Amino acid sequence: MASYTRRIQLTGGSTYIVSLPSKWIRDNRLEKGSELIIDETNGNLLISQSSQTKNELVKKINVEGKVDLENFQRSLTSLYISDFDTLVIRSSQYIDDNLRETVKKFSRLVMGVEIFEESSRTIVLQNVLDASSFPMANAVRRMSLNVETMLGDVVKGIEDNDYKLLESVISRDDDVDRYQFYVYRMVNRRKNEAENSIFYLIFSRILERIADHAVNICKIWATGEHDGNEEKAAMVEFMKKATELYNSSVEAFYAKKFEILNSIISRKPAFLKEKDALLEGVEGTEFAHYASSISEEALRVALYATDIAELAMDIILANKMEFTIFS
Repeated sequence: MASYTRRIQLTGGSTYIVSLPSKWIRDNRLEKGSELIIDETNGNLLISQSSQTKNELVKKINVEGKVDLENFQRSLTSLYISDFDTLVIRSSQYIDDNLRETVKKFSRLVMGVEIFEESSRTIVLQNVLDASSFPMANAVRRMSLNVETMLGDVVKGIEDNDYKLLESVISRDDDVDRYQFYVYRMVNRRKNEAENSIFYLIFSRILERIADHAVNICKIWATGEHDGNEEKAAMVEFMKKATELYNSSVEAFYAKKFEILNSIISRKPAFLKEKDALLEGVEGTEFAHYASSISEEALRVALYATDIAELAMDIILANKMEFTIFS
């Protein structure tokens, strides 16, 4: 529970006033002229908003003519990030099945949005998720765990030639996107100013890119048949090292382990050299094509992992007024 300190001011010679936290005003969508209720209990005052003044944020989309479904999907996502309580989609004509399916796909893609009402010409969406019950930090943590399991399953899927497991990795990319859209929305609402929201925003973007690289590896591997060989083993080992680096950087990010961050960041040059050595080892073989493409994706995972370590250092030092570095 947040706690605020304010000084009482005197205005007009007889009226005492106290300012309200701007964050509380924004979070509850209050404005000049909004009505508040003040209850007195045992000498204490409790300030709450009147149910009559709580404004529901309603946005509307008017659909006219033939709609580009991809552009429509992007518009829905942008509206979600900008925030709404209710979104009304209206058409002067019958809403066709393709447009309805796009709306349903959107409601599955983002967190907390459900189809509340549906008719031949109208679809009403409502945001049913209470943001206070699911802080942005929790969303980012779940996002990072999803990416961890995706990377682990990519390695296992290639080791075992398990194409169903690799397909499941691809399908889980939507879950990562779902959390990232939620983080964008929370930052836009300025709900977490005290929780270093800008760092979580950057972190979520890095996680989303790592998930994309995991998906790319699955798709590359699915383009042909592969037999077990030394070249494959070397590539898998390179992927394992990238995954381990990711896990170490995420652990350091959450644990605020400043002492190990430099050792993670300094591994960039080593990974670049390992990739070159891997490609030299498979040069001229049938495996060279896959090794080149997959090793590049794995390298990106490793480099993003070092970015996470750098971000962890940023967030640690951002909250320090004085810091000592030991040799």
